[in-house]
Amino acid sequence: MEGTMPFTQSDLAQITAHGLSLAEIERQLELFRNPPEPLSIDRACTPGDGISLFDASRERPLIQAFEEAANKGRFSRFVPASGAASRMFKNLFHSAAALEQWLNDGNCPDFPFHQQFFRHFSKFPFYPALKDCLQSRRQQDLDLLLQQRNLAPALAGLLEPWGLDYARRPKGLLPFHAYPDRVRTPLEEHLSETLKLAGAEGGPVRLNFTVSPEFLEDFQQAARLAGEQIPAVNSRPIAISFSCQHSSTDTIAVDLDNRVLRNERGELIFRPAGHGALLDNLEKSGGDLVLVKNIDNVVPEPQQPEVIHWWKLLGGKLVEIQSRVHAILRRLESSANNENCRAAETLLETLGLPASSHGDKAPRSRRDQLLQRLNRPIRVCGMVRNSGEPGGGPFWVAGRNGTTPQIVEMAQIPRDDKRAQQALAAATHFNPVLMACALRDHHNRPYRLSDFVDEQAIIITRKSEQGLELKALERPGLWNGAMAGWLTLFVEVPEQVFQPVKTVNDLLRPGHQVTCN
Repeated sequence: MEGTMPFTQSDLAQITAHGLSLAEIERQLELFRNPPEPLSIDRACTPGDGISLFDASRERPLIQAFEEAANKGRFSRFVPASGAASRMFKNLFHSAAALEQWLNDGNCPDFPFHQQFFRHFSKFPFYPALKDCLQSRRQQDLDLLLQQRNLAPALAGLLEPWGLDYARRPKGLLPFHAYPDRVRTPLEEHLSETLKLAGAEGGPVRLNFTVSPEFLEDFQQAARLAGEQIPAVNSRPIAISFSCQHSSTDTIAVDLDNRVLRNERGELIFRPAGHGALLDNLEKSGGDLVLVKNIDNVVPEPQQPEVIHWWKLLGGKLVEIQSRVHAILRRLESSANNENCRAAETLLETLGLPASSHGDKAPRSRRDQLLQRLNRPIRVCGMVRNSGEPGGGPFWVAGRNGTTPQIVEMAQIPRDDKRAQQALAAATHFNPVLMACALRDHHNRPYRLSDFVDEQAIIITRKSEQGLELKALERPGLWNGAMAGWLTLFVEVPEQVFQPVKTVNDLLRPGHQVTCN
């Protein structure tokens, strides 16, 4: 399929209404036709080679640096929260055989996931809500159903539209933790955590969630209630904001032969382009120093002090690195002398980025190159030791600007690339999405984050939608190619800070139990 794809006037109107341009659509189609070369994975980042370990003797200064910046109101939070809970409950969609075994025998060893779910059914934080739902809408007693081992009505009430409809709801609004007097959602736990991170001084504590437009009002209402129910740690007000992924970040869908796909009405099909589309939301949040974490990675309040401690270390390290980078940038702008250039090169080496050989370059040319390499957003990313959890991880990736530390998704690692597979086998850590990001330059001007994206770091996947087999294009991931051009530092953090809920049974893990001493 060569040349320009012909579009009708109706197509062009649809493209424009979606906030896209014909040139952007043609760019996307060209990526389908001629996908970029896969990432060139050099090796895994490991302790001492791309991953730093916190020195216990440095903890107090780092925490102090964080708290000083927090007291000035510099820190805010950014939480991607638009995902539905469908994957969380997908193992329960086909449960007939397991339900029958459980009803007959009180046991279903052939279905270990269901067995764990059934055995601990009353321990889930949604049990009270489900009990009320069944009683009010079906006049059924959940306690009695549990005694009779008749859980089919309970699953229907949990998943079907007439009931709680949890598989369609966003994770951020589901009951995650059962306290003695009430349950809390991930939204509430993020709020609780953010208040504990806030300093005693400064303006409002800012917390931004990216959400689906369909559930925006639900999130807004939940935030108002949460603000009334969660006690403030200090007198600072909380400013919760919401943003939605813009349709202009969507990508066009094609069939397996790379021809544009249309629905039954003859319209073009557009799809959300993955979490990389949230880069615009991150930039428009207006943050200075921003802490990024996924919506489902939360712990109950009694376990939050450990998470707070590591957030302060990550944030303090960011403040420390940014201070050094900004000081060097100011020196370089004032003078291109050899002392300033050498200091900049030393800092680059500290970040694992050996300075390019300057050879016989004139001082100004050398200075300009160093300014270009250092004047960019910064991120300090926590990395957890591998323990069987899924997800991408830290690798050294070869590119136009040399070999740099990057977060790489599993889907980006070619299966037929022996070197890349060896690097994957040698990996010691994975990415929990725990990042402290600096979004402003040494003049306090916000960076244009799109300037630092590796536009070639896309992912093409095969999907099924409305009975159609299609190929979908994902933009460079938010913490992957979208941040490929950032100054990046990886540091090890403990597994206690990573407590995601990928399946409903994860709510039974110790990290999600409220233990009151």
